[in-house]
Amino acid sequence: MQMNLNLDIDYVATAKKVTNFLDKKLDRYLALSGKQRYDLKSPTFDGMPKGPVSGNSNENRMININIAENVVDCVGQAMRNLTSESQRILLSRYSDSMMVYKIAEELNYSASTYTRRQEKALCEFADRFEFQVIKHGLQDEVVDLHVYSKN
Repeated sequence: MQMNLNLDIDYVATAKKVTNFLDKKLDRYLALSGKQRYDLKSPTFDGMPKGPVSGNSNENRMININIAENVVDCVGQAMRNLTSESQRILLSRYSDSMMVYKIAEELNYSASTYTRRQEKALCEFADRFEFQVIKHGLQDEVVDLHVYSKN
C-alpha cells in the first residue's frame, strides 16, 4: 500500500491560517471549554476519553463542549511540544498576550528575524496540532491548518 503524503506546504499561507486560528477561532473553543489562554501552558488532561455521543439538543451542546475541551487540550499539547524557540514565541504571544515587538525585544531579534522565526513556529504548530487532532480523533471536527502548494 502506497501512502500519498503531501509534504509541499505553502509556509506563508499556512502561517497566516494558523495565526487566524490562534487569534480568532481559538477564543470560541476556549469560551466553550471554560478555559483561558494561560491554560495552554500547563497540562489539563483528566485522563478520561472524551468521545462524542449523539442525541437531543442538550446532548449536542455537551458534544460541542466536549469537542471544545479536546481542541483546547490539543492546542495546549501542541504548544508544549514545540521546540524551545517556537514555544517561547507562540506561548508569549498566544498564552501571555504579549505584543509582537515586546517578544522580539525579549528574544533580541530584529523585526525581520522575528517574522521569519514566527512563521517557522506557526508552521511547526500546524504539524504538532495535526498530530494531536488525529491522536484525539478530532480530524472530522477540526480543519487542517496546513495550506498545500499546488505543484
